[in-house]
Amino acid sequence: MLDIRRGKAVSGKSGKREKYTDLKTIFSKSSNPIEIARNLPFKRIYIADLDGIEKKNPDLNLIRKIAEKKKVILDAGIRNKRDYKEISQLNVEIVLGSETFEDAENLEDYTKGIFSLDIKNGKVLSKILPEEPYKAFKILHKKGFSRFIFLNISSVGTLKVNFDLFSRIPFNEIEAYYGGGIRENDLPILEKKGIKGALIGTALHKGLINL
Repeated sequence: MLDIRRGKAVSGKSGKREKYTDLKTIFSKSSNPIEIARNLPFKRIYIADLDGIEKKNPDLNLIRKIAEKKKVILDAGIRNKRDYKEISQLNVEIVLGSETFEDAENLEDYTKGIFSLDIKNGKVLSKILPEEPYKAFKILHKKGFSRFIFLNISSVGTLKVNFDLFSRIPFNEIEAYYGGGIRENDLPILEKKGIKGALIGTALHKGLINL
């Protein structure tokens, strides 16, 4: 998992983006996201482009360069069809983040993407969905979404996972990924719940995962 901003990889805690700093990682001597991505021992990586999420200005050139080296799952702050079309031109798997996505009337047109339920302080961050995670999930699932990220922003950087938030989600019926505070000993729990993959940041970059 990589968060990028102004051309650098960054890290923070609990979604307090004003306090994010350059990422320190065992995979690079710098915060250069291209170098970090190249050194990560995975074929597929998740990237959150904070310039796109916060300012509607994703760094498409940087994403292209990373996508030449790895398969990229990208949240670039898509809000509408124009954004979706722009990001679709990249060689990436598209993430629709609830924090930014606004096109409630045309949800069926986006179901090829992965929908990320971005949750902070127990509530879904969204202009168009209910705050309660299960209610938001039900709406999206009924519209045809089958691939989801459940991202607990409050747990990011804490190395603490809150599984209670998603106790009602039928993970075995969907392709689900989980992010927020994950440690190595959480991985068997995620697998047992039927979750297909994990978005790991802090534990990975600190070298706390046995690779």
